[in-house]
Amino acid sequence: MNYGGLERFVDSGSFARGLVYALRGQSSVTSASDEDIEAISSGSNGEIYTEWIEYELEGEEFVHFSGRCTCPVGYNCKHCVSATLTALKLVPPSLMTASQVSRPRTDANSGWRRALTNMLGLEATGQDPIALGFTFTAPRVPMSSLPIWKQQTTGRLEMHSMRKGKRDTWIKTGISLSNLREGIGREFDPRQVRAVRDFLMACELGSGGLFGMREPLSMTMLHSPLLGYYLKGCIDAGVELVDTVTKLPIIIEPEPAVPTINLTDTGDFIDVTAALNHPSDPKDFLLIGKPSQLVFWDDGKLHMAFLEPVASEEWSYLRRKDVRVPTSEQDDFERDFLPALRVTGMIKTDGYELPLPPEPVLRLTLTSSGERLPVVTANWEWAYQDKRGHVISTYPLWSPPGPGRNAEAEQAIRSEASDVVARVCPAMMGERLGWIKLRGEQLLALDELASELAAIGVEVVQDTPTFRRAEDVQVDLDVDESRDWLDLRMRVLVDGQPVELRELLGALAVGQRFTYVGGSYVDLDSPDLARLRALIEEARLLGDARRSELRVPKIRQSWWQDLLDLGIVNASANRWLEAVRNAPEPEPATVPDTLNATLRPYQEVGFGWLSQLRDAGLGGVLADDMGLGKTVQVLAMILRDRERNPGSPWLVVAPTSVVGNWVSEAERFAPTLKVVGIDSTERIRGTRLADEVSGADVVVTSYTLMRLEADAYRALGITGLVLDEAQNVKNAKSKGFAVAASLGAATVFAVTGTPIENNLGELWAMFSLTAPGLLGSAEKFNDAYRKPIEKAASSPDGGGEELMATLRRRIGPFLLRRTKQSVSLDLPPKQEQVLRVELKGSHRRMYDVQLEKERQRVLGLSEEDRIEILSSLTRLRQLAIDPRLADGDSAAPASKLDELLPLLESLVAEHHSALVFSQFTRFLKLVAERLDEAGIPYLYLDGSTRGRPGLIKRFAAGEAPVFLISLKAGGTGLNLTMADYAILTDPWWNPAAEEQAVDRAHRIGQTRPVHVYRLVAEGTIEEKVVDLQDQKRRLLGVLSEDGAADGKLSAAELRALLD
Repeated sequence: MNYGGLERFVDSGSFARGLVYALRGQSSVTSASDEDIEAISSGSNGEIYTEWIEYELEGEEFVHFSGRCTCPVGYNCKHCVSATLTALKLVPPSLMTASQVSRPRTDANSGWRRALTNMLGLEATGQDPIALGFTFTAPRVPMSSLPIWKQQTTGRLEMHSMRKGKRDTWIKTGISLSNLREGIGREFDPRQVRAVRDFLMACELGSGGLFGMREPLSMTMLHSPLLGYYLKGCIDAGVELVDTVTKLPIIIEPEPAVPTINLTDTGDFIDVTAALNHPSDPKDFLLIGKPSQLVFWDDGKLHMAFLEPVASEEWSYLRRKDVRVPTSEQDDFERDFLPALRVTGMIKTDGYELPLPPEPVLRLTLTSSGERLPVVTANWEWAYQDKRGHVISTYPLWSPPGPGRNAEAEQAIRSEASDVVARVCPAMMGERLGWIKLRGEQLLALDELASELAAIGVEVVQDTPTFRRAEDVQVDLDVDESRDWLDLRMRVLVDGQPVELRELLGALAVGQRFTYVGGSYVDLDSPDLARLRALIEEARLLGDARRSELRVPKIRQSWWQDLLDLGIVNASANRWLEAVRNAPEPEPATVPDTLNATLRPYQEVGFGWLSQLRDAGLGGVLADDMGLGKTVQVLAMILRDRERNPGSPWLVVAPTSVVGNWVSEAERFAPTLKVVGIDSTERIRGTRLADEVSGADVVVTSYTLMRLEADAYRALGITGLVLDEAQNVKNAKSKGFAVAASLGAATVFAVTGTPIENNLGELWAMFSLTAPGLLGSAEKFNDAYRKPIEKAASSPDGGGEELMATLRRRIGPFLLRRTKQSVSLDLPPKQEQVLRVELKGSHRRMYDVQLEKERQRVLGLSEEDRIEILSSLTRLRQLAIDPRLADGDSAAPASKLDELLPLLESLVAEHHSALVFSQFTRFLKLVAERLDEAGIPYLYLDGSTRGRPGLIKRFAAGEAPVFLISLKAGGTGLNLTMADYAILTDPWWNPAAEEQAVDRAHRIGQTRPVHVYRLVAEGTIEEKVVDLQDQKRRLLGVLSEDGAADGKLSAAELRALLD
């Protein structure tokens, strides 16, 4: 019988019991659709339970199944199985109703009594016992010597129903299997009648319901998975098993027979054989059931034993034919076949050492559908990888462990993930993790959920837009002729992105929850948008938006301001201002003798600056270029401070990938400091944070852990806070910013090589943490500096230099930024070269055709369609790199790979080491394939790679001359001075990201000249990206006269790339 593969989603016991419940008709469906079922079921003691089931079918096969029930088990239980089989009619109607066939009625009023009596087996009210008699014919010849089609006829087992005769012996008359199947037999023990009836239903199921209860009943060909379970029920009910030949009771062995799969290492081979282990050592035995669950044999007396575990198909096959695996092919055996053998639970070894089971990766896939009313489907699954990290198999989250699975590891990971989901996005839980659809406000937790799940090792595949609240709603009354949209003089900006007025007001009017803004869905359910709608309606802007005399006051952003002000406490700001007024002239700071390093002159200046601010109770922003040794400057300051002010510890917060580096650097440069690194939550550690860091001088943790255990970090009462890679708290609306601001540190230092990436709001956020009150409130700062400076920076005419200089003077005492050039650092030269790659043949034609398609697609798109333009550009960028990124089946020549491989071969032959960067991990994997073919060793790192320190050590040891790194993963936390070549395979809008990547090699410790190659496809969008980089170096002029990129593109600039 085909049950649609339902048995894959529940354990075998629940499926077997649920199947019998369905056969008995114990479930009643209250509602059903193509996606879900609601039902009620009666339990074994008459209890009534309710089930809710979600499922998905492809054809007739289940691809998803998740059931909840009010019974004690609660999830994917026997009641859920029964309800599903009943609702989808997956058991034959004749079997479903067989136990409810009513007897002839004596009158209409007694019909209900007769039906219930028949269903419950209450016709049997006597005490006479029942026996099942078995006639055993032993196999005539060993099974392994016969073809498979004859093996099932080598032995027979037939079953009769029996009762006690007048001489107290077992007889076959006066009783029948067919009557017992119908629950008929008033004189017999009712428990035994019910038990035998269930067993006979299992027998009938094993034959597909094709035969009646003829006697004797042949047991040899039954394929039911339930025989052993329900025969044990008969024995427990007191039904005796009898040898029909001797009339003696069958000996029911107390010890189960254990089927094993033996792996024996003979030196040249691994022998894979099947064995049946039992103290009686049976010889000519007969296996019953499919899979085999019972074994019978006759050694003068008839014996029966249960098989535990139930014999697998693999064991049954091996029993017929042994397998020999040459040791030369052991790797193939262990990769392709051992996982399936391991999951049977039957493996025994003799001289063969089992490899460790594979480690699972829990994967959450988020996909979206719908536009005006978006829905996100969350699907969980297990992914198993080979030794190279390639996924080789996936399984639904709650599917029973099967081949290649590690059940113990899955349970531990699932428990940890459940805790995170229950806290961050409880709507996703139901009662347990599962396949679920999220709507409305539930969508707002997805980004935080993805971040926190990633922190515990869950792989999140998020094919969804961003869902967020509208936090910054502004009305812009300035006319921008270059960005005129619908000829309206008024623009509404939601989080800095323009929204078309008619669309926004129409959405608000009909109660639409989300609108699409700047590449993400923005939640419209906010007080600010409600007030904005009222304001616009009051001024009748929608019907008369062209009137130049229209005057609208600025929206008061109280909720948004509250979020911005989370990091500013009045008392803290007042203390800071008072400290500035009364600060004495500081004495020069002396580098502690306990510092195990010789500071360079510029580092001594940085140490002195940090120490003076600390002595005054102030903080600041250390914004030196990457590679100038910011860490050792901070450690020297902390070392001096601990010698002067022992007490509460300093807290260093850094990206997860950098925490270990901070600890090792502290141990190296400041060995007298007690440094404690925190890399897990209290639940995983098993100790309170306060106990873990007791007596520490410095505590190092990650931004993720700081957010997760904010209360515990607040309770430490830290004396100082260092925010490394402080761009992680650049968003004043983020939870990380709010937690950092609430820690209560007397001194806060932000350490970053990129203090501004996108806008001046990030600068305000950083100084609101390190120097509260310096730049006033966010509103005053925006009005006085941010708006006019950013407007000037985006204008082709420039301007704003005087205001930028004023802002530099304001923040100057609290900002220290040195470039490599400004400190005359004794670094070897860095030589940069652009290698222009000509697209060849069909590659060139594919690109030109696609370029014309994308031009037509974006023709006429407005500022609101920025995401569509970006999508077009991304397709062109991928095609410029390699045709297979756009079309996986393309056979066109890969022009860049053809240029890159000879370059790498030449570098390796000359004993150089190279870093190869790309924004597209798919391209890096194509490079890896070419390197495999060329026999060039390499290492690989992207955002999902674990064990970064180990990879760096392997590269430093010369294990591989090539390191493939995704641009995003390579931006922080890596010191790769062993490389003297860096190859950027594709240009990015923001050159700062490229510089960060190159600085992995060009930094302190580098002794060789560093060569940087940029591969640029000629006559493609890549050339325009390179040209555009020079136009994006203006905002960092706020900090110094040097230019830096902001990485932010307007729709007009994006469209220009297609011209």
